[in-house]
Amino acid sequence: MGKSSIATPNIPLFRNATARSLLRFGLLALVPIIALGIVLAQELNTDLQQRYLESARTSATLIAQAGIQPQLSEPDMTTGLSQEQINEIDTRLHGASIGTEVRRIKVWNRDGKVIYSDNPALIGKTFEIDDDLKDALAGVPSASVTDGHDEENSGDNLPGPLIQVYAPLIFPGSASASGAFELYLPYAPVQAALDSELHQLDFILGIGLALFYAAMFPIVALADRWRRRAEATAIANVETQQRLNRLKSQFLIRISHQFRTALVGIEGFSEVIRDSESLDLDEVKSFASDIHHDAERLDRAFSQMLTLDQMEAGRASLDSTSVDINELVMTVLAATHENSPDALTRAALNGEPAIVMCDRARVEQLLMIIVDNAVKFSPAGSEVAVGVARRGGEVEVTVSDKGPGMPADDVPSAAGGANGSGDTGLGLPIAREIVRMHGGRLWFVSKPGQGTEVHFTLPVAAAPPAAMKAGSTAA
Repeated sequence: MGKSSIATPNIPLFRNATARSLLRFGLLALVPIIALGIVLAQELNTDLQQRYLESARTSATLIAQAGIQPQLSEPDMTTGLSQEQINEIDTRLHGASIGTEVRRIKVWNRDGKVIYSDNPALIGKTFEIDDDLKDALAGVPSASVTDGHDEENSGDNLPGPLIQVYAPLIFPGSASASGAFELYLPYAPVQAALDSELHQLDFILGIGLALFYAAMFPIVALADRWRRRAEATAIANVETQQRLNRLKSQFLIRISHQFRTALVGIEGFSEVIRDSESLDLDEVKSFASDIHHDAERLDRAFSQMLTLDQMEAGRASLDSTSVDINELVMTVLAATHENSPDALTRAALNGEPAIVMCDRARVEQLLMIIVDNAVKFSPAGSEVAVGVARRGGEVEVTVSDKGPGMPADDVPSAAGGANGSGDTGLGLPIAREIVRMHGGRLWFVSKPGQGTEVHFTLPVAAAPPAAMKAGSTAA
């Protein structure tokens, strides 16, 4: 009666509590996810804007060197330009069609005086030297976004926002800048390009963060379920609670590496997108692809977790048919050779029929787990042998390797797995459940330095339904 009360908790309350836990997690996790998205979006916007400003600095430097500086001499920077020189510069600039992309041009001397501008009203005026002009006069080009309402533009009709660019004018033979070239570019096309790129980047970033956010819910749901199951067991039996706690710790140790690896990839690539100042769209797509790949790895791990959970909870069923275990062993060994060409395997079959009523797909999965595990822990050049023998009303399969073996205290029992196979370490627990569902037994014989033998039996006749229920104990 006590065992029945453990196995059948108050289902409506259990489900309501789980739903509340998921809701709390969803609300709490949503805040940092949204904050992370906002920070990343701002960083991307800043990075893209800096890229366009750098392009503007390059353009201004080229115009200064090719279109302006050849028309000037170093003395002109002090004495100013004649009307003829001004007309000549106007003609050359209009001939180069610079006016179609540039809103205003100025040439400054070191005293803050405008000696040339495409707006004649500004020529000859002197303004206070601001920080950007000071940098240019020091030989450092600069670019920034302005609203066009600076003091130097008073009386000028410059609708903002604009990109304001300064380039130093350094004449041959001079070690410092004799003046500076300034131009204003329209910011609207840049903003449109930024918006277009940011929409694409935000979409990709949103997918990556959504996958990361969604990937957390199965973990929370399963963890909450196992926690509540452990609590119910603790109320009925302290010893059972301790055993479940030990199994939970072993399970978390087995799968933590895979979770950490995938999450480190997601976090790492997200940080690269957030912190980089020079990513283009293709690079961001590549990082988003890596984030998606790591999310898929998490999904595969969750699938195995759910499979094991279904088996342990009695929600999995068997599709039993007549299966020749000898033939199934040969199929598994052939697949092993295909996946691991260097593996040495041998089938130790005695020729006797080994027909059992079982779920072929699940028993094949069982054999693959145990054989792969043996190959994984076998030294190079050693052999893995698979034997099949009929013993009364059951068939016994033995998989032996020449690996390092395990001390007696570390040999996994039928209640849990040790090393496991595959990516998550859930291989042996799943193998254990498959054997138990069929009404068989699973055990290990291992000696340090001499290898390990894994034995399991399957009854010749189909297992009764009771043997498929979670919590049943094989003999």
